[in-house]
Amino acid sequence: MTPYSVWYVSKKRRFAFIGVAAAVFIAVYSAGAASTMSEEEAKNLKDMFGKQVTGIDAIGIFLNNFRIAAAMFIPALGIFVGMFSAYSTGLVFKALAQTTPQIANLPPLIILATPFGMMEVISYGIAMSQSAILVNAIVRKRSLKPMLIPTMIQLGIVAALLFAGAFVEFYMIKEFTPEIQATENS
Repeated sequence: MTPYSVWYVSKKRRFAFIGVAAAVFIAVYSAGAASTMSEEEAKNLKDMFGKQVTGIDAIGIFLNNFRIAAAMFIPALGIFVGMFSAYSTGLVFKALAQTTPQIANLPPLIILATPFGMMEVISYGIAMSQSAILVNAIVRKRSLKPMLIPTMIQLGIVAALLFAGAFVEFYMIKEFTPEIQATENS
């Protein structure tokens, strides 16, 4: 194994770390989606989210998701950024479900089971797991220099996944928004 290998840790351990990080993301997202909020809080959160995404396109979705994912690579802090992002996303889903009858009965995990949702969860799993691996190296007083190139490669992989996912998400939003708006107006 070369020190500049993307598999600085063994492939088996790398995939295990990604799986654990993705599972943590999903669990924290689920906790956010299971939170209770008043109708007023749900409406306010939905309105705030609506203002943030008004006029957003695929590039805007990508930039938003990549900014969050890039922060998840920060040793230690990245894990908390990922958990905060997951919980916040769950809260937004809860607010949307609570204020939009058409999606009120959808299970929260359905969003993560979409093609773009899976690409995002994998991306965030990669980023959060690398954050943990970097923390481990720091605690063991290993040099981070040999981990720089693998981290940059993983950042590139995450960028590619999120870029593709943003276009899929944008397409799905464009496809389903008119249907939801039509049923809201009827």
